[in-house]
Amino acid sequence: MPAELMSFTVYAHPYPGWSDGHGPWNRGGPGWWLILPILFWVLVLSGIGYVVYRRSPRQSARGAAERTLAERYARGEIGEDELKQRRAVLRGKS
Repeated sequence: MPAELMSFTVYAHPYPGWSDGHGPWNRGGPGWWLILPILFWVLVLSGIGYVVYRRSPRQSARGAAERTLAERYARGEIGEDELKQRRAVLRGKS
C-alpha cells in the first residue's frame, strides 16, 4: 500500500514544487517567487535601518540644534547669513 501511494504521488506530481512548463502561470521555474521574498526582506531591513539611523543620538542632537537655530532666527537674534553658515557647520558642509 505505501509503495502504491508513493508511485501515485510521483505520477501525479512529477516535479514537486516546480511546474512542468505548461499552463498560463507555469513557465518552467520559480521565476518571480525567488526574487519577491528577497526584495521584501531588503525593503524591510532597509526600513529598519533608516528608522535606527533617524533615531540615533547624533541625528537627534543635530535636529535639536537646527531647531534652536531656527528659533533664534525667528526671534531676530541671528541674521540669515549666520543661520546659513551655522547650518552648514552642523551638516558638515563647512
